[in-house]
Amino acid sequence: MPNARNKAYEFVFLGGTNNTYAFITDQEVVYELKFKPSSYIFGNQPPFTEFAFEFVIEVAENPLPDLPPLDRLIPLTIASIFNDFFALKETVVVYICENADGRASSRNRKFNQWFERSSRTGLSFVKFDYHFGTEVDFFYTSIIMRIDNPRMADVITAFQALSANYNQPDK
Repeated sequence: MPNARNKAYEFVFLGGTNNTYAFITDQEVVYELKFKPSSYIFGNQPPFTEFAFEFVIEVAENPLPDLPPLDRLIPLTIASIFNDFFALKETVVVYICENADGRASSRNRKFNQWFERSSRTGLSFVKFDYHFGTEVDFFYTSIIMRIDNPRMADVITAFQALSANYNQPDK
């Protein structure tokens, strides 16, 4: 059900290893948002390991015959969940568009639309986009952090180095 105060769906924090949040849309579609601890992203080098998470959005249940329709409350709900999860300003989230079904480009476009729409609500987050891989086989990837993250420059430098190393052709 929508929360009248901020016009987002109510969500619950389920917790667990993956810091799972869940909400149900008006169409009875259940979404789960997970923030999986991902110290490996920065090569297990402090100070990033304890604050690095991979963000995953999953449709946990879909009673509809087709893909869930566009829903203007989803970006606001995701923004509310981000506000809740980013209590520590050092938190860094990496979003990698899954491509097993060839729909990474669509996921990337939708996520960017959600992020842009939620940024208009006054959130204090920044997002940096990267492409990993070759022109044929690559991943859309974003890092997201609070604008007041005291390690922002170090995080960006480390992620750019990771991107450059990943994008180098095999020798």
